Amino acid sequence: MSLRLSTDQFLVREPEETINRIKRFLVTHRERARASKFIVGMSGGLDSSVAAALCALAVGGRNVIGISMPEEETRNEGNIKDAKEVARRFGLQFRIIDITPVVEAMSTCIPRMERKKGSVSYANVKARLRALVLYYFANRENGLVVGTGDKSEVMLGYFTKFGDGACDIQPIADMYKASVRDLAKHLGIPKRVYSKTPSPELWPGQSAEKELGLEYEKLDIILWGLERWMDPKEIGEDVGLPVRVVNRVRDRWIRSEHKRRPPLALKLGYRTAGYDLRLPYTLG
Repeated sequence: MSLRLSTDQFLVREPEETINRIKRFLVTHRERARASKFIVGMSGGLDSSVAAALCALAVGGRNVIGISMPEEETRNEGNIKDAKEVARRFGLQFRIIDITPVVEAMSTCIPRMERKKGSVSYANVKARLRALVLYYFANRENGLVVGTGDKSEVMLGYFTKFGDGACDIQPIADMYKASVRDLAKHLGIPKRVYSKTPSPELWPGQSAEKELGLEYEKLDIILWGLERWMDPKEIGEDVGLPVRVVNRVRDRWIRSEHKRRPPLALKLGYRTAGYDLRLPYTLG
């Protein structure tokens, strides 16, 4: 089984069918949850723009609230403008909520030495504060928070637990970054949006690929092979990378499994919620 020249496999072969499947998924889940609105955090980047656009196509832009949450340290007017443009194109409700005051208030609880560029623990506070804002609007509007993570990020655990990982539904979580980028073209997302260097914008100059140690083009291929239980050595040969690099990606995937599951519970009773006591969504 070879991965050589496999970047083509991330092209969305039947974009209309893919879009329709995601729309059905969104509509069905909204109806079962008896929700009124979808709430989407919009950074002006690829994933959130695609997720917001799909929500608007599924239930109409008037039923989708896109929220941009800049803060002083990482504020980027270009990204805010791009998020606003995507919202305009797809008819979303759009709001800009500056979370600087909240971040500053929270900063008083954190040791000064930890409030520095690149501090992951401090940066994750920002991601969790954004989730707080999204869930406020979800509560107020009888809405569902839409996750904007793609499969590459989900498999790598490249998200903040209870931060940008906090959501009720994930429309693009089974699409690799390259596939989401290809779908963006079919959706009519502006090129400057889907061509951006990915960044969670938790500190100035943050780059997802720099943090992960590889560009997404190679990460996607490695993850595709790991998903199929291919031998890391074979994957490395096809991608042109040392097996230690592939194993490093594999280790990150395995170590981050706790982020993709509900909190562990000690089994003491007959059936345990979330494990052997799980109800089908159809009962809703």
